[in-house]
Amino acid sequence: MLHGDARELALEGPFDGVVTSPPYPGLIDYHEQHAYAYELLGLERRDSEEIGRGVKGYCDDIAAVLARAGRALRPGGKIVVVVNDRRGLYDGILTAAGLRLEDRLLRHVNRRTGRRKGEFYEEVLIATP
Repeated sequence: MLHGDARELALEGPFDGVVTSPPYPGLIDYHEQHAYAYELLGLERRDSEEIGRGVKGYCDDIAAVLARAGRALRPGGKIVVVVNDRRGLYDGILTAAGLRLEDRLLRHVNRRTGRRKGEFYEEVLIATP
């Protein structure tokens, strides 16, 4: 487990694989959802530095993170991205990151917290450099 800004974090690979679940743009407002934690823990909010503000910024930042992860893989390594891509952003993000989509699986999410109505699905994207 590494802690830091994923756009800049030094990865000491090589790794066989990377599994990530980036923020879901436009679906969950992570910035406000976790505001209580900043207050509770006495942490300074750094909203302007967070990934996910605006679609273009989101796409650029996630592509940078995935490109960095791709460079840290062993030959044959894979990146697995769990995301709700309802906006269809990830084909472009993967291309910008220099990755090739190998498979796209649909995952039914049926164990969710809270009282949310309706069906919810995520995609599991498997990509290679």
